[in-house]
Amino acid sequence: MKKLLEGKNSALKKSAVVIAVILLLVVPTMLNFGIGFSANSYLIFLMCIIMIYSIATSGLDLLFGYTGQISLGHAGFYCIGAYASALLSHPSYGLGKWLGFTVTPMVSIFLAALLAMGFGILLSLPATRLVQHFLSLLTIAFAQLVYLAASSFPGLTNGFLGIAGIPYINIFGIELDNNYKFYLFLLALIALILVIKTNIVNSRVGRCFIAVRENQLAANGCGVDIRKYKIMAFAISAFFTGVSGALYAHLVTFISPESFMYAQSVIFLTMLVFGGNGNLIGPLLGAVIITCSQEMLQAFRDYQMLIYGGLMLVSILFLPKGLYGLFQYAVHLLKDGRKGHC
Repeated sequence: MKKLLEGKNSALKKSAVVIAVILLLVVPTMLNFGIGFSANSYLIFLMCIIMIYSIATSGLDLLFGYTGQISLGHAGFYCIGAYASALLSHPSYGLGKWLGFTVTPMVSIFLAALLAMGFGILLSLPATRLVQHFLSLLTIAFAQLVYLAASSFPGLTNGFLGIAGIPYINIFGIELDNNYKFYLFLLALIALILVIKTNIVNSRVGRCFIAVRENQLAANGCGVDIRKYKIMAFAISAFFTGVSGALYAHLVTFISPESFMYAQSVIFLTMLVFGGNGNLIGPLLGAVIITCSQEMLQAFRDYQMLIYGGLMLVSILFLPKGLYGLFQYAVHLLKDGRKGHC
């Protein structure tokens, strides 16, 4: 009977993989070429945004979900990634304006993520000494400072007029000049990022992150350098979020300070808490649901923060492990029921 249950579980996993492939690859291809559906570039663009948010939320998960350090300032890293990549690759701003040369978008994305990581390390130096609401206030202040910098230096960032004409990503001569090409690139990239995240979580570093989250005194007693691993968590999380910000800039080819306000940090945290933190799937699930909800609730845009606050409250009170945790609990009950029946 045990072998029968294992066989059923294996079949379910294979079915889930097939469904995922259909949803992530076949459906966007059909939408792009108008096969079975009317061609819809906007839906593919929405999928790209979901992918970008998934990368940022996965980075936040390493800090909040695995290390237990709250952040309401990830819009700052997102902004740094976007502006840094734009200024490094745009012919009319930044390097192109001052020195007469630019770097390719692929290089600028990596350099922008490194810059975001550097700011993450700088922020972590005082942040490692703070907890709970004091830490959240520090991260809010950081995000606000970055926003003010993006809006107050028109000679560098063009202020509220924004930077338009950000170049497309070019990979081996293939220019990602439409949403479908960009989606395929993001699909490969997020798979790579999830592999990296899995390796981090399963490594000694990941186990130390979890030890810090569970009990800092006990972790310190076991020889875990609390300050060191908090700094590492901030750095890795900022790197991931910087990558997502740079990708956003090259997808929409226009950025302005309004895209990186405090509300963006709240969106990232809402996605993580609602989807489920401390795992691989929860941040992705949260990114999908919250992004789609944003589109469906455009008429209630003025009440956006109220809606996000309500979702976070419901998640904290009734879904402490998020929707993915609820799904895992349901699967666990189903397995126990089958075993009892057998």
